Amino acid sequence: MRSTASRTSASREFWIRAAVTVGFAGLMAVVLFVLPNYRWAWGHVWRGERVSTFLDAMWTTFWLSGVSIVGALAFGLLGGLGRLSRNLIWKQLATIYVELVRGTPLLVQVILAYFCLAPIAANILTGAGAPVSIAQFVREPYVVGIVTLSVFTGAYITEIVRAAVESIDRGQTEAALAQGMTQGQVYRYVVFPQAMRRMTPPLAGQFVSLVKDSSLLMLIPGVVELARSSSLLRSSSYKDYEALLPLAAAYFLICFPLSLLARRLELRLTA
Repeated sequence: MRSTASRTSASREFWIRAAVTVGFAGLMAVVLFVLPNYRWAWGHVWRGERVSTFLDAMWTTFWLSGVSIVGALAFGLLGGLGRLSRNLIWKQLATIYVELVRGTPLLVQVILAYFCLAPIAANILTGAGAPVSIAQFVREPYVVGIVTLSVFTGAYITEIVRAAVESIDRGQTEAALAQGMTQGQVYRYVVFPQAMRRMTPPLAGQFVSLVKDSSLLMLIPGVVELARSSSLLRSSSYKDYEALLPLAAAYFLICFPLSLLARRLELRLTA
């Protein structure tokens, strides 16, 4: 009987959610396509090489985000270990990193990174006798964008790592030390396996935010990702709706599956 009632409740919930979704989609369609009384020019805007350019920009956003996620994990893990360290110097440096990055907008960080910090780093390398190719690599637009995104997201991952580790019952650590384990073994075999389960859902959500934050890399000259591609399309066609609606749809196509994955991980790990 419970099984039948459960299935009935699940079916009812499904149809209610489906009806609300369809109704919302219909309302948005009316707001965007009917109320403006706008003469659409999809064929004029999306012709020639513009479609392939936009798809290339979508791929650029995808791989930029993927590489930045790897870099953010590295910064976040190092920062998290620093925040948990008993070494006051390392701990304070990690704290400064987190507070400085989280306390300033990503937009400002992107501008500073490309127009100020990258040239300074290149000049230092050149003055130290480094090859010209390395100095040029440091100023490469895509390199600056990836490093900036990695550093920014890494600050948030630092706090995720710290909170997850500190949430583990201290009694388990003391019990493991009493069994003769070293501090490193305690973290490796007792603390981190449990902390990973707790940090996985917020990490997945942070990765979704990183994809959306990558739109600010359009401020870097030479980086042609989704937002920059849409901006160029707007400038050349003088059509706002036709350029911006596909941009929103493209980000949704990338972020929505990641959001579903984050939700599934959360349900699975908290079950």
